[in-house]
Amino acid sequence: MLGRIIGSLVAIGLYETAMILATPRLLIASGQAAGGQFENSDSSFVVASVRMGIYGQLGALPAIVLLVVLLLIWWGPIRQRLAGRTMAAALCLLLGTASAQAYYDKTDYTEAYTILPNESAFWIPDAGANKDGQAQFESEAYLNANKIPLKRFIVPHTKLQGSGGFFDFYVPSGRLIIVDRTPYSREWVDATDRGTSKKKEGFPCQTSEGLNVTVGISIGASVPEANAAKYLYRFGVLPISGDRTSPTVIFTSVYYSRRLAEVMDDVGRKKVQTLVCAEITARNFDKANSEANQIIETVRKNAIEYFASVGISMDFLGWADTFGFDKDVQDAVNRRYIASQDKEIATALAPYADTIQKLAAAHALRSFGDHSDGKLPTTIVGLPPDLGGLLGTLLKTGNPPPPAH
Repeated sequence: MLGRIIGSLVAIGLYETAMILATPRLLIASGQAAGGQFENSDSSFVVASVRMGIYGQLGALPAIVLLVVLLLIWWGPIRQRLAGRTMAAALCLLLGTASAQAYYDKTDYTEAYTILPNESAFWIPDAGANKDGQAQFESEAYLNANKIPLKRFIVPHTKLQGSGGFFDFYVPSGRLIIVDRTPYSREWVDATDRGTSKKKEGFPCQTSEGLNVTVGISIGASVPEANAAKYLYRFGVLPISGDRTSPTVIFTSVYYSRRLAEVMDDVGRKKVQTLVCAEITARNFDKANSEANQIIETVRKNAIEYFASVGISMDFLGWADTFGFDKDVQDAVNRRYIASQDKEIATALAPYADTIQKLAAAHALRSFGDHSDGKLPTTIVGLPPDLGGLLGTLLKTGNPPPPAH
């Protein structure tokens, strides 16, 4: 009996040593093999699948060997106490305990995900030289070849040494990160009956004199595949709900980037407002109006530069609304515009003032002859003020004006 106990302890010690030596290498090999699934090659997929399967199951081999050795050591006593079907049931139960579990709560199974045409995907091994072992699904290459990019990716699992006591658990050998590249567009205006949202989303700014100016912006953006890593680095992934110390969170296989719509509605909108208001505040009221094109060109240039630095491409950016002012200011602007137009008209007609006056006088005389009461009119409507006053005076005295020469 003592010899069986010593033999069992030696076998268990050898098992633990084998697992300590094999697990890190299997983890690294499995993680690096998985990246081959992204390649546009049938043979690469076959090789990656076979290698992942081999590396994943090799982790269970020492446990199986240990079970066989222990059975051989204790076969005599076991055979004496168990017989026939009872022995077979016990053997199945013993072998069944070697079944590892993924994420600490599920038995090992094939874990597959589909990479859609509007997504970029990165596979990052958990251990080793994972900078060199990373792989990316190059969907743009499909686009250039007039093909639709789509790929199924299988996350490989390996045993994690010391994770489950005598029988360790399967865990992912890397992480799949998916970046949603769906294009984004918005129309931010200060109205409830138009624009992308029913909320008032115009940008309130002030001129250098402190006058309120509200503007609307139309914007479109996207994440080019070449910039997906930069976008991911800047804005990260959506957090996994739950306790970060829980194995179900620690060994999450797939992470999704923050959606572009979420980023642009938050950081993007604030950045555009900062750029727009900076340009308007640097100008007085008149210049803010007259230099609207210059303002939006400067905003567009600065926006393109900023968003490119964080992995976002600016597809378009421009005004989406008229400038809005406080009512009193708008009324004053309208009055000033009307007055300026009247002035321009008067300036344009100044060289023809004498002719206009003569024509007006002739029109007044013709109108005098048409009066049914035989009296001269005392007012003349529609004439220039000076001419109207002169003719009005003449008509009141009953003396016709001198003939024109």
